[in-house]
Amino acid sequence: MTDFQHLLNQVSPEEVYEITANLIKIPSYTGLKDQEKAIAEHIHRFFEKEGIPSYFQEPLPNRPNIIATLKGNGTGKSLMLTGHMDTVPPYNMTRDPFSANIEDGNMYGRGTCDMKGALGTMMAAMAAIKRSGIVLGGDVIFAGVINEEQLSEGTEYIVRNGPYTDAAIVGEPSDLNIAAGHRGLEWIEIDIIGKTTHGGTPTEGVNAISKAAKLITKIEDELLPKFKDRKHPLIGEPLLNFGVIEGGDQPSSVAGRCSLYIDRRWTPLESFELIMGELRSIVADLQMSDNQFQAHVKRYFEDSNMMLHRPLEIDLDHPIVLALEKGIHQSQKKPADIISFPAWTDASLLSNYANIPSVVFGPGHLKHAHSEDELVPLAQLKGAYEIYALTALEFCKGVAT
Repeated sequence: MTDFQHLLNQVSPEEVYEITANLIKIPSYTGLKDQEKAIAEHIHRFFEKEGIPSYFQEPLPNRPNIIATLKGNGTGKSLMLTGHMDTVPPYNMTRDPFSANIEDGNMYGRGTCDMKGALGTMMAAMAAIKRSGIVLGGDVIFAGVINEEQLSEGTEYIVRNGPYTDAAIVGEPSDLNIAAGHRGLEWIEIDIIGKTTHGGTPTEGVNAISKAAKLITKIEDELLPKFKDRKHPLIGEPLLNFGVIEGGDQPSSVAGRCSLYIDRRWTPLESFELIMGELRSIVADLQMSDNQFQAHVKRYFEDSNMMLHRPLEIDLDHPIVLALEKGIHQSQKKPADIISFPAWTDASLLSNYANIPSVVFGPGHLKHAHSEDELVPLAQLKGAYEIYALTALEFCKGVAT
């Protein structure tokens, strides 16, 4: 029997499903008091039972990260398997969100796809390595983190305090494809200042909503066409969305204020300074041509110390990509697909701020995340378990002595 067959035999598919289901049954959604504490404690007990040392970090009071480490013998590279323990609320789900019901080859419930399916299969992979008796050359570290759905304080804490590894896999739902990059994400607020007056004397005021309309038109006409020249070979073109507009006080008053909130997705061919500079330049042009136009452009989280949500990119020949490709071929009997992930992930923080080359790989399809019938296919849970274990075996292998 080969090492990889011996390794995979340590945890059955049924146990993989059970490990995952136990996570689904613990609510950890946004708005709960001590939101991730119960699930972090459950994961700690799991690793304790498996004989794998683990400990808590506390990025926020009573909201711990959980870190577990399989020590290698020091002759190989270290790998982090990481994902967030928080979920969005259950909203109007069609099934009991915390039952982890299995129907027609799928497991249903809040977090099955985003992303307790990945956490469960990572935990199973760690247990399999430990049970197998295989001693890897490098450490394998599990990191369950908090609050990714909001401000990512869990991963930011790791960026500032460790642990640090030679590479990381972030288990967002990639449909078992290797997501080797994704766009950056920033929310930008533009506040347009007008002058309020009675609706019966509109010429005495300055309508901030009308000025916002001019701004939107200028952005669409002058900025968006530039995106075609910034198409990244993997990630694609930049994106811009006008997500929210708020202005005025009542129909019978000229709007003296209006705020525009923009979702800006940017590629590695751009910079944060560029995207802010372009919007400020458009505002400056409008101010030059219209002496009644006043606006201020700022990052939505300008008053916080939250890290920038930069793009993710990794060399396709990086050892973690090659190790994942091998693991996918061994498990799925087919070549790996390299994709760009459609959303932003914590992999950006690890890659850009902690200098940990990172990829996104996990079970489930993003279309099911946050949905009323969130699910993950059982076949993908089994596949993710196998691929995480096999990738660790390949990436963390030691040097023969």
